[in-house]
Amino acid sequence: MVSFAGRDGRKAIDFLSGVRDACRAHGVPVGRCVARALSMYAFDAFSRKEILGYGLFVPAIRQTMPVLISKERSLAKLAAFNPPARQHLTEDKDEFHRVCVRHGLPVPKTLGWTRDGVPHDAEGRPLGSAEAWALYLAATLPREFIVKDRAGAYGSGFRAFERVGDRFVAAEDGTSLDAAALVGLFAGPSGSDLIVQERLFDHPALASLSGRGGLQTARINTLLAGDDRVEILFFMLKVLAGRTLSDNFSMGTTGNLIAFGDAEQGVLRGAVTLHACGSGMVRLGRHPQTGVAFDGFRLPWWREALDLVRRAQRCFPELATLGWDVALTEGGPVIVEANARWDPPSYAPFIMSAEHWRSIFG
Repeated sequence: MVSFAGRDGRKAIDFLSGVRDACRAHGVPVGRCVARALSMYAFDAFSRKEILGYGLFVPAIRQTMPVLISKERSLAKLAAFNPPARQHLTEDKDEFHRVCVRHGLPVPKTLGWTRDGVPHDAEGRPLGSAEAWALYLAATLPREFIVKDRAGAYGSGFRAFERVGDRFVAAEDGTSLDAAALVGLFAGPSGSDLIVQERLFDHPALASLSGRGGLQTARINTLLAGDDRVEILFFMLKVLAGRTLSDNFSMGTTGNLIAFGDAEQGVLRGAVTLHACGSGMVRLGRHPQTGVAFDGFRLPWWREALDLVRRAQRCFPELATLGWDVALTEGGPVIVEANARWDPPSYAPFIMSAEHWRSIFG
């Protein structure tokens, strides 16, 4: 059950307060919903963040879910499609990059990475020291590049930089570093391994949606069915609207949005954002900053993006269902990442058919 001792006690109190406030905002009985939330946490393997963020204790929200399943239990279901022993093919970003290059799939140019703290160049050759790493980066890095955790998820470790002469300027705060200081920043206190890649930007038509010069990836989830056929399970567009440079949604806590629509035509029909009470999602018709309507917004390169992920899924036959993050750039679609451990779309359950919900998570 929920602990009320020490730090856990503080978290539990905050959780219950959040549930209470959400019940009032959604107009549902507090006592019954608190009991439901506690039961989901204690017996159904849901985290507090899932319960509160998705508003799963609210009856009207819960009834929209063809299958009500936690992240923990969904990963166990996905393991039947994507054997854990093969998930490194996508979850280790350097290895994923090498597989994609071998199959001729368009991916961002990878400039180097660290594995177990050891830096490697773009060809995978180890570099012997921090000094060698700094010299390599100084000679190799393009005008704009990004860094993220090599085996991370949800945008972990994401940082963007611009090269100005022999200095490297962080996009988030304008900090200016030389190559040696950049290497020191990469090492960081967390000890996470990282990967360095060229920075991609949206097609101008897509950039007009958010009014920002960043990257809003389309998540397209695929299923390798019989006869080498690839089905599209669902798609969504991660829309920049929040405080971060990355398009990570994180249940709406970043302020970014999730847009959805016609998967075959690539035409948006709306978006969702976190409810003002911090629990559950609300639908939006327009981008809150630019005023651009979601309904009818056409994504560039959509047919090419679908063809690309279908081809890419066939290149990973060991992993039968993958979530592809695709950049829709001015030059065409580019695969940024693939995810074998993808989340069910609980933020907008209607974007995946009830049949697919039940066949994968039922």
